[in-house]
Amino acid sequence: MDKILHTQMTNIFNNIEHQEEEIEIAARLLAQAVMSEGNILLKTFNEASYFKDYFLNNEESLSSIRPLNSIDEITTPDRLLIITKEYTDEVRTFIDQLDEKFIDYVLISNTTKDNKEELQEKHHFIDLSSKRKLVPMPDFERVLNPYGTALLFIYYHLYILIEEMTNPKYE
Repeated sequence: MDKILHTQMTNIFNNIEHQEEEIEIAARLLAQAVMSEGNILLKTFNEASYFKDYFLNNEESLSSIRPLNSIDEITTPDRLLIITKEYTDEVRTFIDQLDEKFIDYVLISNTTKDNKEELQEKHHFIDLSSKRKLVPMPDFERVLNPYGTALLFIYYHLYILIEEMTNPKYE
């Protein structure tokens, strides 16, 4: 089972790496808030909310990251980072509100066959690439959906890119 997990995780990381251009574009969008007078406002949904405290308070938090409390608090230089395990109706409603107000955001989520096309039309979308549980058990059930690992991998990728873009020591 260890070999299966290793192979499946490698596939997830490879799928994320194939989104290199989308991740770089997302980092540029978020860096705009850091380089201006804005904030990166974090909004999490469903199980991804367990990561909210970590993203806001760890020693490698994104510069200028703050929790989003209300859409009404968003100013022009702010950018949103929206993280969710699944693209639910609640998330869709929230995204629609942002689109109506022309608010810039980065969305990190898994896709399904039903919403893949819709999500790929979003300008700043990154696919978690961890849609299902990976490791088969003897009773044919599967265990271990590593969306958290995929999310941290994407987060650190964004962190490094934003750091390179905004830290004058890299010039």
